[in-house]
Amino acid sequence: MLIVVGTILFIYLLIQFTTLSQKRKMEKKKNAFWDREYAANATRKADISGLDYITVPLDTLPFAETDDEELNAIQNSIRNLSKESILNLTGLSNTDLKLQYGVANFNFLMQCDDNFTQLVQAIYKWGSYLYEHNKLKEATTVLEYGIQIKSDISNNYILLAHIYKDQGCTDKISSLIQTAETLNTLSKNNILAALKKIQNSD
Repeated sequence: MLIVVGTILFIYLLIQFTTLSQKRKMEKKKNAFWDREYAANATRKADISGLDYITVPLDTLPFAETDDEELNAIQNSIRNLSKESILNLTGLSNTDLKLQYGVANFNFLMQCDDNFTQLVQAIYKWGSYLYEHNKLKEATTVLEYGIQIKSDISNNYILLAHIYKDQGCTDKISSLIQTAETLNTLSKNNILAALKKIQNSD
């Protein structure tokens, strides 16, 4: 009987200790977060003129005169985005942005990041449209631009890899994998797994 009581008491104390330890860890993380956030909100405005802004190469992308409303809409969205400031800030939190560049730049940087998201979505949509309409050369050009600016759209990589595979250019899939390995996005591992599967398929 004493052994049973002792065991129960031990388990109870172990649970209490574990719970207390977890609470302390959570409290420590919470305090660290708010310390960084306080520091971020006090960071002075930095010079962001030298950041790696993305330029849309209107002269080299395969824009076409067409009556197709869908294609026109895609092309116009990219032309409009080309007039905006665009930055790939994938992987940086709001706090990171404020700490690095100052709170006064935050709203502008968020808009730049939103422009990037719109651009990579439009680029994939354009490349997919061209692929579906058997314009493989044009689709390749568009999708390769998406890779160049380090799109985090998984299907941009996957569709381009399929095009390379169909054309017997498996060596180019290796280059895609190298680029994907440098990504700072949650989808990185899924992209890499998909590319390697395509590369090794018969």
